[in-house]
Amino acid sequence: MDGKKTTQQKVEQVLDTADQIKAVNEPPFFKDRVLREMAKPIAPKTVHFWLDWFTPKYQVAAIVLFVVLNALALWSYNNQNEQQELQTFAQTYGLSASESESFLN
Repeated sequence: MDGKKTTQQKVEQVLDTADQIKAVNEPPFFKDRVLREMAKPIAPKTVHFWLDWFTPKYQVAAIVLFVVLNALALWSYNNQNEQQELQTFAQTYGLSASESESFLN
C-alpha cells in the first residue's frame, strides 16, 4: 500500500511541476529566420591542406621508396654484421691475417 501512495505522490509532483512551465518570449519572426538560414545552400569551403599534392601516385612512389631504402639498410647491416662475425671468429681461433700477429715477425 505504501508503494501505491509514494507512486501517486510522485505523479502528483510531476504534474505540479508541469503547471509551472512558462511560455518563452522569442524575438518576432525568429522561426522564419532560422528556417531561411537552414534552407540556404552551403557553399563548399576550399581548405588548402598542406598535403594536397600528396596524391595516390605519390603515395605509392613514397611507399616503394621507403621499402627499397629499408631493404638496402637491412642488406648493408647484414653484410657488416657478417664481416664482423667472420673477423671475430678468425680472431678467436687465431686465424687472423693481421700483420701484428704474424709468425714471420
